[in-house]
Amino acid sequence: MEHPRTGLTADQAETYARDGVVRLSGLISASDIERMRDAVWRKLHARPGRAARPSKLTARDGEFDAMASPAIRGLLDDLLSEWAEPTRWGLPLVAFHTGEAVWDVPHENWHIDLGGLPGEYALARFFVILEPSRPGGGGTGYVAGSHRLFAAIVEREGRLRSSAEARRRLIERAPWFGELSSTRPGEDRIQRFMQEGAEIDGVRVRVCEMLGDPGDVIVMHPLMLHAPMPNVLPTPRMMLTQFVYGRR
Repeated sequence: MEHPRTGLTADQAETYARDGVVRLSGLISASDIERMRDAVWRKLHARPGRAARPSKLTARDGEFDAMASPAIRGLLDDLLSEWAEPTRWGLPLVAFHTGEAVWDVPHENWHIDLGGLPGEYALARFFVILEPSRPGGGGTGYVAGSHRLFAAIVEREGRLRSSAEARRRLIERAPWFGELSSTRPGEDRIQRFMQEGAEIDGVRVRVCEMLGDPGDVIVMHPLMLHAPMPNVLPTPRMMLTQFVYGRR
């Protein structure tokens, strides 16, 4: 099926290649966002109590199919050429206030979702913002540029079989990543990892948060190092995410 060709602009493609993450504004209509947001809230209200990070909020009966808008389908056509329709669209990601008094860059749970296997598959991952995502509000954290370092390791050393192996190889190559995954008393982690960042093998890296407004779509490279972030705001982080595999 042909879809409107609404792929990345030249500037967006440059950002995606450099940083591994790019935000596309307003790709999904306000009415569709409202319906999908209401569906997530219904799932949350049906549960007893309230966990800071509710899990297993799976989609049913096509309630998140609207995230596969014509613009998204056109973007996938551009990124993957041919791709397999997911069995169901949309995995909700929700984080209420996670308990921290002050927001800081976490040192735990940095990972990639798949082993580094460039060339063995084509894959796109994207996030749809349902509620405003603001600094300190739990938007997924990522290390801009890290996908380029993983790709270079794979090209130089061969297949990475797990996220743990990928991180170990990266830390061996660049101690900055080991320091990201540890703590030192009195360290200003926001200054160190978000504002200063580092340059490693000619690649500029720094920690960022996924931020944006309802209807925005964030595309993330599958080799991106990322982690759940604290939410210190009274409003929830609420997004949908989706993996889409290309056909080869």
